[in-house]
Amino acid sequence: MQLLMAGFCVFFLSTGAAYANDPSTAMPAVNPELEQRLDDMLTANMSEAEMGVQLQSILATLPADTPVMTQVRIKSYLVMSHAYEGRIDQAYELLEKVAVQAQQSRLPDAITEVAATRIFLKTQEGKLTEAYTLINTAVVPAQQATLPRVLYFAHNLIASVYTQKNQTERALEHLIYASDAVKQTSSERTPIRRIYLKLRIANIYTQQTQYQQALEQLSEAEDLVATHNLESTFSPEIQFQRAYIATDMGELNQAFEIYRDLEAEIKDQPQWASMESTVLNNLGDLAIRTERFESGIATLQQALKLAQEHNNVISEQMIRFNLGFIQVHLGNYERGLAAMQNVVETARGEWIDREFEPLLGEYAQALSMAGQHAAANQALIEQRELRSSIFNTELQKNVTELQNLYDSKDKAQQIELLEQQNDLKEQTLENERQHRLILALGVVVAVLFSIIGFFLYRSARRSNLALQDANARLADQSVRDPLTGLLNRRAMQQELKRQEKVGTPQSDAMILLDIDYFKRINDKLGHAAGDDVICEVAKRLLTVCRDNDKVIRWGGEEFLIYLSNTEQKALPRFVLRLLNSIAGTPITTKSAGDVVVTATAGFISYPFTDVEQQKVDWEASVQLVDQALYAGKVHGRNQAWGITQLNVPYTQAKDVLERDFAQAIEQGAITAITLHGPKASQ
Repeated sequence: MQLLMAGFCVFFLSTGAAYANDPSTAMPAVNPELEQRLDDMLTANMSEAEMGVQLQSILATLPADTPVMTQVRIKSYLVMSHAYEGRIDQAYELLEKVAVQAQQSRLPDAITEVAATRIFLKTQEGKLTEAYTLINTAVVPAQQATLPRVLYFAHNLIASVYTQKNQTERALEHLIYASDAVKQTSSERTPIRRIYLKLRIANIYTQQTQYQQALEQLSEAEDLVATHNLESTFSPEIQFQRAYIATDMGELNQAFEIYRDLEAEIKDQPQWASMESTVLNNLGDLAIRTERFESGIATLQQALKLAQEHNNVISEQMIRFNLGFIQVHLGNYERGLAAMQNVVETARGEWIDREFEPLLGEYAQALSMAGQHAAANQALIEQRELRSSIFNTELQKNVTELQNLYDSKDKAQQIELLEQQNDLKEQTLENERQHRLILALGVVVAVLFSIIGFFLYRSARRSNLALQDANARLADQSVRDPLTGLLNRRAMQQELKRQEKVGTPQSDAMILLDIDYFKRINDKLGHAAGDDVICEVAKRLLTVCRDNDKVIRWGGEEFLIYLSNTEQKALPRFVLRLLNSIAGTPITTKSAGDVVVTATAGFISYPFTDVEQQKVDWEASVQLVDQALYAGKVHGRNQAWGITQLNVPYTQAKDVLERDFAQAIEQGAITAITLHGPKASQ
C-alpha cells in the first residue's frame, strides 16, 4: 500500500510577512527590517537546524521595544523549529511563554498565531484528535485578525487537520479563506503562497479520485515554480504527487520512473528526509504490485531504517505492513500475517478512515491467501462499513459546492453587485411615482410603468421558472450518482424510510451486487478504465431490470437492485440473469480495451420475516443481504448467496450472522441458497 502525504512543504513556507493592499485596514505594528530578515531566511530554503540557529541568534539580540507581533512570529518559528528537530518539551516550554505574551497584548493576530502553532505541535506529535479539538482556539480570534500572513498560516494548518480527519469539505472551506488572504498580498512571498495553495487543493482532489483536476493544479503550480525559480522548494512534492496519481491510475511504469528519479534527487537532503522514507515505501509497494518481491524487501528495509531514524511513525507502520504482505506472497503466512495484524490493530482508531479502509482490504486479501476465510470475512465487513461512511453523498455534495465556490467567487460578487443595482433602480422608479405633478403625466407614467411592470413580470416569471427548473435539477442531482446517472444511496434510504412510514410492500426483493476484483482493474488498468467498467455494468443492470425496479449505485463498485412486486420463486432466476449479463460479454473500455468482468451478489426478499413472523426492518435487511454478499466474496466470487428463510428470531441470529455467515447456515439459524455465475467470456 502506498502513502500519500498531506503536504511535505513545511509550514514555514506559508508564513512569510504580508501586508494588505488597503491602507485603511488597521493592522498590528511590526518591525519591517526583522520581518524582511525572516522572509529572507524562508526564501533561502535552509535546513531546520540552520533555521533554529538563526532564530536563536535573532532572539538573543532582540530589542526590548520590538513590536509584539514580530516577537510572536520569531518565537513561534522557533517553537516549530524545536518540534521539527524533535525537541518537543522545549517547544512547549517556549510556546507557553509566547501564549502569555499574546494574551497580554490582546492582539487577535498574536493570539491566532499562537493557537495555530499549538495545533501544529499536536500534529507533529501525531496527536491528530487533540489538534482537531483545538481548531476553534484559532478560528475564533482569526475572525478579528488582519495580517494576511497569520490568516494564511492558520487556515492552511486547519485545512490540513480537517483533511486528515476526512472532512474534506471543511478543509476546502479553510483553503478558500487562505485564498482570500493571498488576494490581500503583493509581496515576493505571494507566489509561494499560491503554489502551496494549489498543492493543497491538488492533494484534496487526489483523495477524491478527481485525478484530472489534481493534475491541472499541479501543472499550474509547476508553471509558477518555473517562473519564480522555486524548483528546490516545491519540485519534490509536485513530483511525489504526480507519482502517487500515476500509481492510482494504474500507470505503474510511469510511477516507478518518477519515484526513482525523485529518490535520487532528495537523497541525503535533510529538508526532505521524511519524504525519502515515504518514496522508498511507495517503491516497495510498486514492487509488490509487479511481483518483484526480493527487490521490494531490500527497498522497504532501507525505508524502514530511515523512518526509524526520523521517528516517522506512520511511515514505519506502513512499511512493516508491506514487508508482512510480501512474506504472505512468498508463502510465509504466519510470519507475514502477524506483522500485518500488528499494524492493523495499531492503526485502527489512529489512522483516518480513508487511509485505514484500503489497509483493511489488503489485510483481508492476505488472510484469504492464507486460507483464513472467516477472518477475511470479518476484515471485509469492517472495510465495508468504513467505505459506507466514506461514500457519503452529502459530503460529496458539499465538496462540489465548495470547489465551485473556490472557482467562481468573483462571479458571485458580480451577481451581488447587479442585484444591488437592480434594487437601486426599483427604488428610483418608486420615487418617481410619488412625485408626479399632474394627472396627465401620472397617467403617462402609470401606463409606462404598466408596460415596464408587464415586462418585468414576464422576466421575473421566466427567472422563477428557470429557478424552479434549476432547483428540480439540483434535487435530482442530490439523489443521482454523477458518474452513472443511477439513483444513489441517499435516494434509496429515503424511499425505504418512506415505505416504513406508510406501510411496507409485501413482495419486493433486494439484491446487493459487487464487481469482482475491481481494485485490480483500477490498479492495473487505471481509474479511467475502472469508470468505464462501472458505467457499463450500470447499463447492463438497467437492461435486465424492469421499468419499475430501482438500480442504485450503493457505493464504489457496489450496486443495489430493488425489485418491486416479484415472486420469491422467481428471484434466483433473475439473479442469475444479472450475473450472466455482466460476465457473458467482456466490457470494452476506452483506454484498456476489453476487460473480463464478473460479479458477486447477495439477495433477500423484502420485507423479510423471522421464525416468529416478526418483520426485519430495512436497515437490518440491508445488513443481511450485505453479509450474504460477503459470504460469496469469501467463498470464491462470481456467485450469489440468497437468504430464503430465518429459522430463529433475528435478535438471536444477529451475532452469528455478523461473525460467520457460513456458520449460521451450518447451525440452522438461516436457510440459504448458492448460485454460481457463468464462466466469464474471454
